[in-house]
Amino acid sequence: MMWRMYVKEITDALRDRRTLVLTFLIPIFTMSALVLFYESMISDNSDETYQVAVLKSEMKEMEQVFAGVDQVELSKVNDVGDIRTGVEEGEYKLGIITSGFSIDSLAEEGIQEITLHGDSTSTDTSTLMSLVENQFNVLEQQYVEERLTSNGVNSSVLEAIVVNAESVEYNSDNLTATLMLAYLLPMLVSISVATGAMPISADIIAGEKERKTLEALLMTPVSRSKVLISKWLTVSTIGFLAGVTSLTIVVVETFFFTDNLQEALTFEDNLGFIILSFVLLAIGFGMFIGAILIVISILSKTVKEMNSYASPVIMITVAPTFFLMSRGANEVATIDFVVPFMSIYMILKELLLGITDFTHIGLALGSTLLYGIIIIFIGRVLFHKDRWVVSS
Repeated sequence: MMWRMYVKEITDALRDRRTLVLTFLIPIFTMSALVLFYESMISDNSDETYQVAVLKSEMKEMEQVFAGVDQVELSKVNDVGDIRTGVEEGEYKLGIITSGFSIDSLAEEGIQEITLHGDSTSTDTSTLMSLVENQFNVLEQQYVEERLTSNGVNSSVLEAIVVNAESVEYNSDNLTATLMLAYLLPMLVSISVATGAMPISADIIAGEKERKTLEALLMTPVSRSKVLISKWLTVSTIGFLAGVTSLTIVVVETFFFTDNLQEALTFEDNLGFIILSFVLLAIGFGMFIGAILIVISILSKTVKEMNSYASPVIMITVAPTFFLMSRGANEVATIDFVVPFMSIYMILKELLLGITDFTHIGLALGSTLLYGIIIIFIGRVLFHKDRWVVSS
């Protein structure tokens, strides 16, 4: 009987156009937009050209400094005031302000002061500033060595220590893209599961109370526990399907419509295991979120009230992203894999970095399912009390 009720609930949910739109279509479009946004964040802008304002009197000198730097396009202006005005009005990305800059005089002892005028709140401007500053540093190093040589000093005396930074190696050709995907995929899966399960969870109990059809269902010979479990499994299944659908769309879009993020999806022999882990975690998380939403729906009298109470759940699913963004894969503790919501982020991040720890996977999946069972048991207690299921 419980299986029949489950099949009926699933069938009714999939026939409802509103559920299909809210559960599948909207999340798919949202996730697609996020993928393209993250791709743009890590894309290489080396082909982009920026306007840099310099004084007309120093144009030839600056052309020598930036020869071969394709990203910099020099524009000559009459005076310093025009440089500042042009930058502040957005005509130029950056302005180079000097007082009689001369490359020939660099061989002589003395210091030439250069001011870079730009909007530091702009990412493009900050990148351009670093590029321009680096170009001047290279030029400075060249002439400093000439000064030392002319004074009979070997430039090597300035170097006493050479520091080489060596990072921990992970199973990835593009670590930046992998880290970006490690934040993106867990967030997409958790949001998709939560947003996918939310509409059906609101309708399946709170909606039936509002329509006064739940009372008729409870008068049938089927026990309330079976009714509740069938509804819980329905919500969990819809949430799981929404998560898997969004994940599939994201992976397909990443493979065919991105260049940088695509490099993070080179799992070679571990692909099957990673897919299986993703599916199992989506099932566990779907049952956990489904239990939370079912309890909220029991406590709500109307669909509107249910949506108001359940909205914070969506926000909580995103919260781990901000806590884990600055933490390395080797900075995790065992407790992180049993913390609700956070565990799925930790496991997916490890899998994407090529780390396979069966203990961590077991802890994350087991704890998530355990929390879901505990919460649905609380829901069972509430569901057996008429004050929570009988509309007033």
